Parts: sequence; structure tokens; C-alpha cells
Amino acid sequence: MTHLVPSVKKPSESSELLDSETLQKVFEVVKQMVDTLAEVHPAATIAWGFLSIGFEVVKKQRDTKDAICELYKVMISVYQEFSKDDILQQRDRLQGIYNSLFKQTIECAMFIEGYAKKSGIGRLVTMDISEKAKDFHQAFTDLKGQLSMGLAKEVVIVTLGVQESMNVMLMRDRLRDLQPPQELGPKSKCMQGTRVATINTMVSWIAQCDGKTMWCKGLAGTGKSSLMGTLHDLLTTDIGGRSRLAAFVRYDRIEYSNANKLITSIAYALGTFDMRIGMTISKVIETSRTVMTMLDLKAQFRLLLRGPLERVPDLVDEGPLVVIIDGLDECDVSDDMLAVLAEGFGPNLPFMRLILSSRPVHRIATRFEGRDRIYPLHLDTSSESVDYDIRFYLEQKFATICNDDHAFKEKCKELDAVNKLAARASGLFIWAATVAEFVRGWPGTSRLEAVLATDIPHNATAALTTLYHTALDTLVSQIDSQGTDADIKKCMRDVLGAVLVTHMPPGMIEDVLDNVVLRGKGSPSSHRIISMLGSVLSPETEDLPLRLIHKSFDDFLQDRSRCRDEWLVDVTLHRKAIAEQCRLASKSFMETWSLKSDMDIGAVPAYISKYALFGVFWYSAFDKSDIELFTSFFHHYFHPWLDIVVTDDNFLQFEITNTICRQHGMTCIPYGINIRDSVTIHQVHQCSATFYSHLHHPGKESSLAGKVILECMEIDFDEKPTGDNLNINGVIFVDADRVTRYGYKITNTTLVPLYVSMFYFNLSDLSIDAYQLGSEDDAPLPPGESQTIGYGTREVRAGSLGTLGYSVRIGQVADVGFLKLFFSTEYLNLSAIIQESPFQGHDQSVPPPVENILSACHTMCVPIVQK
Repeated sequence: MTHLVPSVKKPSESSELLDSETLQKVFEVVKQMVDTLAEVHPAATIAWGFLSIGFEVVKKQRDTKDAICELYKVMISVYQEFSKDDILQQRDRLQGIYNSLFKQTIECAMFIEGYAKKSGIGRLVTMDISEKAKDFHQAFTDLKGQLSMGLAKEVVIVTLGVQESMNVMLMRDRLRDLQPPQELGPKSKCMQGTRVATINTMVSWIAQCDGKTMWCKGLAGTGKSSLMGTLHDLLTTDIGGRSRLAAFVRYDRIEYSNANKLITSIAYALGTFDMRIGMTISKVIETSRTVMTMLDLKAQFRLLLRGPLERVPDLVDEGPLVVIIDGLDECDVSDDMLAVLAEGFGPNLPFMRLILSSRPVHRIATRFEGRDRIYPLHLDTSSESVDYDIRFYLEQKFATICNDDHAFKEKCKELDAVNKLAARASGLFIWAATVAEFVRGWPGTSRLEAVLATDIPHNATAALTTLYHTALDTLVSQIDSQGTDADIKKCMRDVLGAVLVTHMPPGMIEDVLDNVVLRGKGSPSSHRIISMLGSVLSPETEDLPLRLIHKSFDDFLQDRSRCRDEWLVDVTLHRKAIAEQCRLASKSFMETWSLKSDMDIGAVPAYISKYALFGVFWYSAFDKSDIELFTSFFHHYFHPWLDIVVTDDNFLQFEITNTICRQHGMTCIPYGINIRDSVTIHQVHQCSATFYSHLHHPGKESSLAGKVILECMEIDFDEKPTGDNLNINGVIFVDADRVTRYGYKITNTTLVPLYVSMFYFNLSDLSIDAYQLGSEDDAPLPPGESQTIGYGTREVRAGSLGTLGYSVRIGQVADVGFLKLFFSTEYLNLSAIIQESPFQGHDQSVPPPVENILSACHTMCVPIVQK
């Protein structure tokens, strides 16, 4: 029988290893088959990389066990069967079983690599080598049998280790306090057939590394995130019989840039990846909850990650686990965190792999370059393989255009477009991607000619500068409008500037562009402008607003030396202009709209309720000359219970107008906000609106009003109430000495059972905490009976700000809060009322609506004065 790839003689039945000549022939057989299948099976080239490692190990190990030799021989025989021409000619139908072959090869190669490392350095081999080798031997024998029967489906893979099955929801509940505020999936992935050499380098490093950290570095636009996305998918589905991706964290300058919870985010991912890891991490949290907020990042890494992993000894024999952090340069990572990442997981966890990607910015490079435990992978823009990949990418993209446009196809051939464009790309994949999108638009031929008319740039920065200028200038000439080119440029710059500066709140969309940013300017519609800018703008989706296509385009628009005045986006001026547009749009709406109790809030236009009202707060990003408009608008249209002033040091101060608070000496919130911190100001506004809405919610009018009694007593050392009821005429006075303890008793004097919840509204920081929050399984409070909080049968939720002892902050004369009771005849879940303080750096999410639920509640509100 003839073969598409040559056959090779089987190894000798003796325990001696193959000689070099025979081994070389084996390599040729496998490599030719892999090349034949690589296009259909992305795991094929990866399997080849792992297989090469395994072969080298077997070749070098003079004391290789017989079981390993037998395993090696059966692998060769299986590959010979899979290389026969009649089998390869059915490769499309047999795709499933080929996938199984490659995955099984990877698992087996990792097993052989692990065996070599242990025996080579004299470590105690913890797994039964012979038994595991027999399992792999049987797996390859079964694959050969499946093939001989013509079965095409994927088969069960024998793996080095099996993740213990778990109730994912249960484990997430155990680790809920670690859960990151936001989780971003991969941004993109490499086009199949590109970056093959780089991917193989990374996969080989994963197979052979011993606990070091890989730093994938390259200029903006070199494809770092696409590589991380490709690796994400390969590790999840293609490398072996189980996922090897234990954690994936991606930062984005717009969507997610807060690195404060990086270590806890990795711990959460590891804990939900494997139950054994999750249980050890949860025990650490149960022992010391402060580990989640500790400032010593090196200690936090040791306690939450390194320690728990070391306490699961079986992991060392189960192959590599990979943690990927993409976009490290797009977050506010500290020097201390960089130092921790540079050390990685350390030599005691040789199965852990940490991969980081970033531009080689100074603050990261100074921490990583030259470090022993850092393996640098530099994405070289000048290599031949990168040039080949860019040409391949352009050919594939242009092929889809040529299928629909014969004239474009002929013009590409005439101009030798792909090769000439690749020469101008300077090794940047973002350049190639932008050009492909640019020429896809109509008229594609003239756009292509405009790009090819530019000079070949001398470096990557010049390549992007020329491309962005060419694209923008060409688009101006192609927009149909009665305005001049200067008018069109200004409208385009207004749109680009609005998208660039409106990261928070809440991102730019077409509706806001038309009704706020471009309001009254007589410009083309935002949809028309955005459709023309499709090569440099990512369109809005259901989940995401409009975004600039790449960080390199942000940089271009803000660098006068590159974009010149005609395209320059001055961030300060654009934010100021948009704040003014928001104020005008909000004022216009407010003058025609009156709040009525029965009015549908959903009828308020989204560009007002979700954008313009918040955009007014951007005035705070400027100086006192602008702040007058901001404070005037705030006084006139916003909360009557808070006032706002600007101090001499450019801080906003929120004054409290509540009569009871002011009577007892509490006149302002004891936190100031820098007038340039628009993000925190927006959060304070959002939280204060929710806070006072819940606090002043009137509740349901009925005969139950006044028939629920709240008492407050001191609690002695025996946890028993002592003294008189401190709730006097509807006001509670307590000592703020941090020592005296207090408890509460709620009595139901109605004739019906009641479900009762009680919340503490802290006016000092706008937080709301639950003192009593029952569950659906709890029985209601029967008529004539009482329940206690803080002593007896009920305990206050741990960690609340009013845990039965009170204090005032430094500089405060008194603190005033409110206890609010919600009671109803049926169970209502009011947990959405709870909120963290916006002054403490908490990431706030919009809470689910509870207005309809609250309308079914009866309420009672009691101020509590703390001195």
C-alpha cells in the first residue's frame, strides 16, 4: 500500500532506544502528516511540538522504564496507521478521531516530560509510572482499533489528572467575596494559519517550563491580544483531554482597568476551576477574611494562591495549569504587584504557568527585563514569519472582497496590492486589519489606491500615522454633505472625540451623538458618520458602546505632532464641550417635564436618563470658573436633601440639609472629592439617588401603620438587655464610644403575621446595610410576638457598619443614621436595597429595581443619633 507520508520501521522490540537515524525518520513521518492536517486541525502542530519534546526525553533517558518504551512504540505504530493514504484521504470525515489522536498525544507527551523531570533530578516519583503508562498505552491501542473500524467520533481521552467534579454554583457561593467586579473574555484570536511559529513557541514553553513567568511583549498592534485569545481557546479545548486554562484575566483601558483585585480574581478563577483548589482557598478565607483586602500583595499572593496550590499535592502529577493576564499595560497595576508577578508561582509549583502580555512600557519593563524568573517573548515586527503572516492575512481578507467585486480583484493583481501593502505594514497586524476594513467600504478601489500612493514608512509608528491620516482624509472626501470639508472634518472629529473621552459614564452610542453631542449643529447623522468610520470605530452592540478600534488610534488622535490640528482631540476641551451639551439637553428636558407619582419613568428618553444627566457632572473635571454652572444646575434640579460646595483646595463637599442631622451637629458628609474625579462624583450621584429614594420611600398606607414597635436597649456582658428603651418619641440616642453594645427588639402588635426587614442608612458615607434580612424559608413574626437583633436568637450580619457598637469619625461632633423597617404580610426579597459606600472605592453596579416590591411594604423610619 502506498502512503501520503513514508512509512518507517518499528522500533526494536528490545528496551534499547531508537538510534538517531531512525528517530529522524520518525520525525519526518509525523511532521509530514501534521503539515497535511494542520489547516483542518489547529491542534496538529501543537501535538507535533509536544511529541518532539517527548521523543527527546525518551532518547536522552538511559534508564527509561520498559513501560515508557512500550508506550513510545505504540505511539509510533498508531501514527503509522493514521498516515496511510486511504486514511488521510478521509481526513474530513475522520476529523473527530484525528482530534482525539492529537489530544491524546499531548497528554502522553506531558506525562513523559513529567517522568523525565522527576527521575532526572532525583525526586520521589509520586505517581505509579508503570500503571499510568499502561493507561496511555491502552488509549492509543483503542484509537487504532477505532480507526480500523472506521469510527469517526472523538473518543474519551486518558488525562494526567481529572478535575474533581463539583457544584459550580456552590463553589462560586463559597468564593463569592473573591469574585472580580468584571470578567472580560478574549478580545480576538489569530486568523488560522498565522502566528504558527509563535504559538508553537508558547506551547512548548508551557510543556517544559518549571514555574517561571512568560512575558509576551510587543508594540501596540503587534497582535498580543489575538495571541492570548488563541491560546485561551487552545488551552480550553485542544491541548489534551481537559482544560489547561486555570484563569484568564483581560484588562481594557475602557471596560476594565482596575487591578486592585487581580490576586483575588485569579484565586476565584482557580477555585472555580478545580474543587480541590477551591476548598483550600475557601478555608483560607474562612480563617482570615482580611486576606482579601490586605495591602501586602506578596503575602496575599502567598496566602491565597501559592499556599493553597501547594496543599493539593496531586496537582504536581497532572500536567501544566496556565494563568493568562492579557493587557497588563492597560490597567493601573502597582509596582508592588509587578514585583509579585515577576516572581511567578515559584519553583515549588512547577506545574503552574503564568503568561503576561503587554507593551514594553517603562514601568513594566523596569520590573521584568533581566529577571531570572522572566522568560521574555518579544514579538518582532521585522521577522520574515511576521511578513508572511501579514501577507497571508491580507490575501484571505481580500479574497472575500474579490468574490463580490471582480474589478477590485483585477486591480489588486495589477497593483500587486498584497505585497505592496505588506511592505507598508511594518509588521503590525492592526495596520493590516485596519486596511482590510478600510478598503472593504465603498469605493474600495479608490481607497486601495489612496493607501498604495503613500510612501513606505521607516518604522511602525510612522506606518500607523500615515494610515490613519490617509483613511480619515479619504473618508472626508467621500461623505455626501452640503457642508465644506472643514465642516465635515469638525463633525467627524466631534464624533471621534466623544467616543474617546466618554469612557465613564456610560460610553457613547448613536442616540446620544444625535441628541446631545451633535445637537443643533446641522451635521450628517451620526449613523452616516459612524458607517464611514467603520475601519477605525468598533460599532455599538447590545452590551458595548462605540469604541475606537485600537489603543494606537487613541494615541494618534491625542498626539499633535502626528495628527496635526485638523484631527487633534484635546481631551479636556472635548469633555468640557460635552458637559455643556449635556447641561443644555438636560435643562431643555427638565423645563418640559414634571415629576408625578404616577408617571412612567421609563418614558424618559434614554439619552437623558442614562447619559445627559450624568454627563453634567463632567464640569467637575475642570476648575472653579466652570464649576458655577455645575453647582447651579445641581441646586436647581437635583436632590433637595444634599447641597454641594467647592472648597479652596478644589474639592467638592456635600452638605446635608436634613433638619434632624443639622440639629445634632451633623452638617456634611465627612468626605471630599477632587473636582477632577468625575468617576467618583458620578458614583456618589448614583448612590445618593438610590440612598434617598429608599430612605424617603413612603411605603404602603394601611391600618398596620404604627403597630410595629421598635425598642433599643443596652446589652450587658452576658448578652442580656439592660436599662430602659432608648427609642424615645421616635428618636434613638446611643453612646458612640465603641464599647457600649446595643440590641433591638421588634414587636408585632397587629393581628396578622409579618415579614420584617430592617436596614441601617448611614448618612456619613451613603451606605445601606441590613440589620435584619430574612429568607423565604424563615417563618413570619406571629401576632403579639417579638424578635431580637444583636442578642438572643438573631444576629446582625457580620461586617456591617452598625454591629451594635457605634462611633463617630475624627472631626465629627455627632453621627446620625436612620433605621428603616419594611414589613409585609408576604415574603419580599429586599436584598437589592443593600449598597456599599461610593467613598470607599467600591465598584458600583446598577442595582435591580425594587420600586414595585417596596410599594407592597409598610415602613417605619427611626433616626439614631450617635454622640
